[in-house]
Amino acid sequence: MQKVTDTLERTLVPVATKIQQNKVLRAVGNGFASSLTIIIVGAIFTLLGSFQWSAYQSFLASTGIGTILSYAPLVTTDMLAVYIAFLIGKSFTEELGLKDNASFCGILSLFAFLLMMPLGVSELQGETTVEITSALGLRWLGAQGLFTAIIIGLIVPLIYAFIIKRNIVIKMPDGVPPTIAKSFSALIPGFVIAILFSIIRHFISLTTFGDLNTFIYGIIQEPLTSLGASPLTFVLFIVICNVLWFFGIHGGAVVMPFLQILYAAPALENLVAYGAGEPLPHSIIQAGWFVYANMGGAGGTFGLVLILAFMAKSKRYKTLGRMALPTVAVGINEPLTFGLPVVLNPIIILPFIITPITSFLLSYGLTLLGILPPLNGVTIPLGTPIIFSGWLTGGIPVMLFQIVNIFIQVAIYYPFTKVLDSQALAEEVQEDTIQTGEPKDASVPVNG
Repeated sequence: MQKVTDTLERTLVPVATKIQQNKVLRAVGNGFASSLTIIIVGAIFTLLGSFQWSAYQSFLASTGIGTILSYAPLVTTDMLAVYIAFLIGKSFTEELGLKDNASFCGILSLFAFLLMMPLGVSELQGETTVEITSALGLRWLGAQGLFTAIIIGLIVPLIYAFIIKRNIVIKMPDGVPPTIAKSFSALIPGFVIAILFSIIRHFISLTTFGDLNTFIYGIIQEPLTSLGASPLTFVLFIVICNVLWFFGIHGGAVVMPFLQILYAAPALENLVAYGAGEPLPHSIIQAGWFVYANMGGAGGTFGLVLILAFMAKSKRYKTLGRMALPTVAVGINEPLTFGLPVVLNPIIILPFIITPITSFLLSYGLTLLGILPPLNGVTIPLGTPIIFSGWLTGGIPVMLFQIVNIFIQVAIYYPFTKVLDSQALAEEVQEDTIQTGEPKDASVPVNG
């Protein structure tokens, strides 16, 4: 075991550290994190307007509330790529050391993203197709345009920083207000970006793809979505995340940008389909990370904390379990990870990896069999309580599976926790004997 640990520490940890410090991945992660408000608002409105209960839907239709609830998703869920283009552009500019210019570059990223949008929409009315050439369709503003938004949000700041750092700017006199001065300093980068992306748009229009979004979707996004649809990909992320936690590295921070890149678009597509009352196209989305695999935090530790809180005999672990229970219930398990500890603990690392894999694969199999519904695409923010998260993302069936999953977690963790608890109890008995001079029966629980 020690040889395996030493080998992983020499090879995996340096790579993980570099990934965690990578500016591009940090920018992507921060950009998506900043969009959570928009994502959650759109998801909640979609849920409120989509509960498939005939009496409820009749009430929404008769009162006009259904129409009111339909407005917000159109400019949140259906236009998420617009927000992502700005937020990633802004975040990456900050990572490049130009924090004061971040908002300007975010706007230029959004400008470049919209510049690449094909104009024109058509609709079949009766036997006639009506075309509006000056309209901007929603197709590439939502899930299908996410990769374009990410790429442009990363390229524009590089161009902007290249020009600004070489001081190729229009300088205003000292008396000009700072905001006006910064606006003028962004003019030259803005013109360069406008010309460059206009040229790109023109030349792509001459190809069979027609526009940049179709090119990126066909060449990059669709293959990556297919990669994410494999359960082996999801399992690989679980293993990497939890092995990194064993070495004290925040595994979630390392893998989350990759999860967002792979699973943000499928989640949005599920949410749109759910709102439209259509079959959900994807069985694996990012919400499964929290709802199924890592229920209670990395390692799927809610069952573990229940064992410690209510079944441990040692005072140390009983106290730790009761202290950590409220935070683990909402997916924050650092008190447990560093208090047990999970870090560099060879006894607990095996269930720490096996538990989330088992939970995920079981949920995936039940979804394929039609026993569990595909998750509806609602994004679960950190702090969402267990059970409630299941109800939000899949209704009563997913909520009930989470309860079953707690027992699965307990069953896997129990024999390993029993070893740790017995060791801790023996140490406490020995310490008590030294302090009091009287031996204490180790089989008797220590009050805690």
